Amino acid sequence: MQERLPLWEAARREMEEYRFVADASVQPRWDIPATIAINTAVAARLDEGAGHSSIQHYVDAASDVIEAGACGVHLDFTWVVDERGRRLDRDIPPVEAYSLVLDPLRRRFGTDFVPNLNILNGESFDVCVSPARAGLAEVAPCASGHPDAFMIPAVQALEEHGVKPEIAIHSSGEIELAKRKLIDTGILKKPYNWIVLYGLPFDVGRTLISGTWVSDAQDMSRHLFLMVDQIRKIDPDSVITVCAAGRASLYMTTLATMMGLHIRVGTEDTPWKHPHRDERLKSNLEMFGMARDIAGLLGRTPASANQYRALVGLPAKP
Repeated sequence: MQERLPLWEAARREMEEYRFVADASVQPRWDIPATIAINTAVAARLDEGAGHSSIQHYVDAASDVIEAGACGVHLDFTWVVDERGRRLDRDIPPVEAYSLVLDPLRRRFGTDFVPNLNILNGESFDVCVSPARAGLAEVAPCASGHPDAFMIPAVQALEEHGVKPEIAIHSSGEIELAKRKLIDTGILKKPYNWIVLYGLPFDVGRTLISGTWVSDAQDMSRHLFLMVDQIRKIDPDSVITVCAAGRASLYMTTLATMMGLHIRVGTEDTPWKHPHRDERLKSNLEMFGMARDIAGLLGRTPASANQYRALVGLPAKP
């Protein structure tokens, strides 16, 4: 029972028994998940020799990060030319191109990784979404800022075929677009799965996806806090992944890790190790290892593929 004293006697005792701080246990633990989903986007678009790669590069890079503990791998062939001069996003049908990478990965790793596939490329809508309909993808990103004639039916097709849509956000305006066009209409199903990809440079002022200008840690933090707050206002249980992108590189995903979010790293979205130096990443494995080590230092453990599937509402796989 709380002791009861007159004011001045209570004040006298408090000064005699003065302590600067209370017992540390009065502070509750922060609400940060113990696990963190670390996906890797292994395209070499922004690496040295940007725009040129090979199917074997994708297989090798994906194998390296899956073996090191990545729960999922994002594959995107947009603008990539292979050693035979083929545009991988245009000269090979998407199902065939993705199968060339996924088949050897499946033989080696089974279902111990989640394939996340780009569905933007194809001469028709049906060709674009064919990897989802063929059962190759478990997750696929789609920006809410893309034209409605593609974006809305694409998200519908993903939902219909059991592929989890990953709503790509490049600036805060796309959050409102997702709410109005996908959530308020009931097209998008819970748990809502967002991927925040900001801080990339753009060559023109009006694009299919409008970017944000991130020139220092303050801009990086303000943008991320704003977008996460806006997403949480829509749905506090949303799953949010943040990409290491542009000059901000791993600084961006380190902040996201501290905030209890999930992350995607890889040379698809940045070639740099640090925002204040020009040293380039040697490989996707190097970047994944750095992100995994940072997460460990911050008390978080990389999620397995099935833990990630449960997080975004996909069924577990044996």
